Amino acid sequence: MQSSYNILLALSELFQGKNLPVDYVDGAPKGLQSEFIDTNTINNPNGYLQNGFGNVNIHLPKLTGDLHNGNRFKELTDIIIPLLDDVTQVTDNGTFHFQIYDDKGTFEDPDRDGMSYYNIRFEFQTL
Repeated sequence: MQSSYNILLALSELFQGKNLPVDYVDGAPKGLQSEFIDTNTINNPNGYLQNGFGNVNIHLPKLTGDLHNGNRFKELTDIIIPLLDDVTQVTDNGTFHFQIYDDKGTFEDPDRDGMSYYNIRFEFQTL
């Protein structure tokens, strides 16, 4: 059995060395107002996770005029999406397979003034 934390750590390893903003595994500090990535799994009612879904949320400050930073979102999604596109990651804590489930797009960040985020939903399976 794998914990959701092991799944997120494997995902974080995929992002290392790829010139991405800081990745907060399962929650970023409250009030953070800079570029960052937040990853989480979606709760499984069975109490453990062997396969399921999660989110990669890319948070960015808005541009002047309250506009989303579309160019920067594109730069970052161009890096992240191939990392999650039918990829198997072997770690000390297990082997995990990731694939893109849905590209949700850009949203207002309700917890951070002047910020927006881009949501990518992924599917995972422990092997």
